[in-house]
Amino acid sequence: MTAKPTQTTSEIIATAYESFLKHKGVTARIGQKRMMNLCYDIVNSIEVNNEGQRTGDPAVCVIEAGTGTGKTLGYSIPLIPLAKAKKKTLILSTATVALQEQVVFKDLPDIRTNAGLDFTFAMVKGRGRYFCKLRAERESDKRMSIFGYEDQSIKILKDKFADGLWDGDRDTYSVEVRDEVWQKVNAVVGQCPSHLCPYYAICPFFKARKELDSVDVVIANHDIVLADLSLGGGVVLPDPKQSIFVFDEGHHLTSKAINHFASSCSIDATVKWVDEIFDMIIPLVDNYNNEMEQLATELHSKTTKLKKELVETKDFLLRTLPFKSEYDKRETCIFPSGETPKEVINYAKIVGKILGDMNKINGKMSLIIDGNLKNNPDAGEHKMIVGELTNRFETLITAWSDFVNVKHRDKNGIPFARWVDVNREKKNEIVINSSPVHAGDMLMKDVWSVVFSAIVTSATIRTLGKFDAYLDQAGLPPTTPTLLAQSPFNYEENGVLFIPNMKFSPKDIEGHTLEVGTMLPKLVNRLKGCLVLFASKRQMADVFDMMPDEQKESILMQTTLPKSEIVARHKLRIDHGEPSVIFGMASFSEGVDLPGDYCNNVIIAKLPFMVPTDPVSLTLAEWMDSVGRNTFEEISVPDACIKLIQSVGRLIRTEKDTGAVTILDNRLVTKRYGKGILDSLPPFRRYIR
Repeated sequence: MTAKPTQTTSEIIATAYESFLKHKGVTARIGQKRMMNLCYDIVNSIEVNNEGQRTGDPAVCVIEAGTGTGKTLGYSIPLIPLAKAKKKTLILSTATVALQEQVVFKDLPDIRTNAGLDFTFAMVKGRGRYFCKLRAERESDKRMSIFGYEDQSIKILKDKFADGLWDGDRDTYSVEVRDEVWQKVNAVVGQCPSHLCPYYAICPFFKARKELDSVDVVIANHDIVLADLSLGGGVVLPDPKQSIFVFDEGHHLTSKAINHFASSCSIDATVKWVDEIFDMIIPLVDNYNNEMEQLATELHSKTTKLKKELVETKDFLLRTLPFKSEYDKRETCIFPSGETPKEVINYAKIVGKILGDMNKINGKMSLIIDGNLKNNPDAGEHKMIVGELTNRFETLITAWSDFVNVKHRDKNGIPFARWVDVNREKKNEIVINSSPVHAGDMLMKDVWSVVFSAIVTSATIRTLGKFDAYLDQAGLPPTTPTLLAQSPFNYEENGVLFIPNMKFSPKDIEGHTLEVGTMLPKLVNRLKGCLVLFASKRQMADVFDMMPDEQKESILMQTTLPKSEIVARHKLRIDHGEPSVIFGMASFSEGVDLPGDYCNNVIIAKLPFMVPTDPVSLTLAEWMDSVGRNTFEEISVPDACIKLIQSVGRLIRTEKDTGAVTILDNRLVTKRYGKGILDSLPPFRRYIR
């Protein structure tokens, strides 16, 4: 009998795609096929050395896959067989845990069943989502010694885990665990004694981590990926040099990176924590030699000095900085060009020096514990104590170092933003802050140059019809391969775009609000399910007040109910044939899926231009102005464009959806940039008055 010839990887992919289409009863989509081809070509063309590592430039491509393209299928079908053939791990990274769960519980099982592909997968979560038995026991012992009884909330968790009724994953616990309880018993990076822990063999985190090394596909999220790669990679996730990454909802990656590398420190919270250090290290003094006692005494002396310097620094900042009201309940002082004043730096350097000295002392204490691992059964718990101190010291040192290192800029000369917040309602709590304002340099260093390959995809990445703005923000060269995978939806047939003749520009806040409030009563009743999107909370509230009383009863307004509750009530009303209108803001412009009659009437009050009042945006704008770049054209217009595309995208969610979008902003017609924004929207039939 002749053996059946082995299929090539490309043949496996073609067979899998045909099988999926047949079992699902759907036809091939041109955009999806083009996406599959680019994903395959990018990865398959990579040259490798003897260790299987990539040689040459970063292998990255960026794909905008319009709504309905089926992008999960578009990258999974080619990359799963290709990753297995090249002995790489495929890591799918989404923007949120909710999207992770959709991929894990819906998309990948569907692909495995209907495409006939044989592969394994697992979801990775941050260490903090897992129960730590050592921390729980330590917390219980501490409470018992202070109060004479055990915290019942923690005891229940311990008992459930011990009895095998719970696997230690917060998300699988039968009821919601309160944050104040969970933060006392979850695993924390820097505090884990690893194999020295007496409970290492049953540790939920390490069990989950071990599974990742044996599966074909790992489902992560951007925060976990950035945290892992910034530590060098391979800490939580598999080795990045041996992994193919897909960043789904990739338009979030740049802002996630900026947030990840930002740092802050509350002076007041640090003073409070300093008072706890001596109690933390008492078990170390009682279990080791005189050297440990001397180090503990030295550390205690440093805590007294640190507390004094922190109090003096806070007093100086309150007396000298010109705070302005920028946020609710907070006042802010933003340093021009991100340059912390010399007088402030002098205070901050003293604080940073003491923190560095304390961390060195803690390091010496850790070495003493390491030298007694075999002789001390409590060494695991003691490593946890010094690990907790190390974790906190390093976080604080980074915050104070970034705050004073004003010469630090990225390779393009872009500075960090630096500012100080004061919360008057919390006894003048002072928080120092620093943040990068551009993600490109960090993403190139920690992501693109490290991974075997990466595909970035989203339904909205282009701005004004081009990939240029995203490539710049992500630190990718202009020559990076890009693809527009067109949506299969018939927008011209199924949707209408109205731009009525508006007398007032949104720049005339009162006039525009009055005009919107006058027009909305008629507009919201045109079709069944209406979504009205505002860029201003104040305008939303003012317009609501102007609505007739009988219509107010059908309006579900953001800020009055949780988002999930608004969506649930809205759907229920539509199902019962009742009118329902959602008044929402930015969070309703993305990630809200209301197909069919749930949302066939989208009204957008005005273009969602970003107002650069936050320290990060202001510092970036300031730098761009200083080098002769146009902040409005390069940042504000592209940002508003992509947000408007997301808002308009709430209308057509399936091939059968129909409806209308109305934009109440005359700048689309009167301003030069308006045509570029209009041309970026789906090709609805247009009625412009």
